Amino acid sequence: MLFIVLLLVAIGDVVSISSPITPFTTYRYSTELEKGVADLWWTIDNGAKDITFELHMKTTGWIALGISPGGGMKGADIGVRWVDTEGKVHFQDRHSFDFAKPVIDNTTDNWVALRGRESNGWTAIQCRRLLDTCDPMDVEIKSGTNVIIYAYGLSDPVGDINYHQNRRGSRMIPLQSYANPPTENNTIP
Repeated sequence: MLFIVLLLVAIGDVVSISSPITPFTTYRYSTELEKGVADLWWTIDNGAKDITFELHMKTTGWIALGISPGGGMKGADIGVRWVDTEGKVHFQDRHSFDFAKPVIDNTTDNWVALRGRESNGWTAIQCRRLLDTCDPMDVEIKSGTNVIIYAYGLSDPVGDINYHQNRRGSRMIPLQSYANPPTENNTIP
């Protein structure tokens, strides 16, 4: 009986994903970034030295995923993406110099959109990025803990993205070694 209870608890931790959208492919890792709001899947290709992410968020507006050097916007490397009314995926590689709207990174385009769709009030976008782009406006995805930041808007941008207000969050995640994720809440305030 105790074994069954432990098994159910373990399964509950593994499948705690909110999105009703099926991921585009099978990934090695996944986590619920925010209950009922944001889910993330990823796989690292050590040969190609890149990472493929798939972000699902409960919005039909723009969504953003970034790597932060310290847990907030300052210095973060951010990919902003959305699916327009025609089903076309838009993607912007951005960098934040401060706690303000991130600027478009015109040096290189290191976040690459692969696929995207909207369904049932959710947006799902798959993208790829090198682990280390050698771009001064990017943050290396390193061994050990990485700080993931995410945000979303309520509508697609008209011209430029609008301020996300409180529709944001961050998580400390060991992207390259997520086999045994911690069960405690590791959200950064």
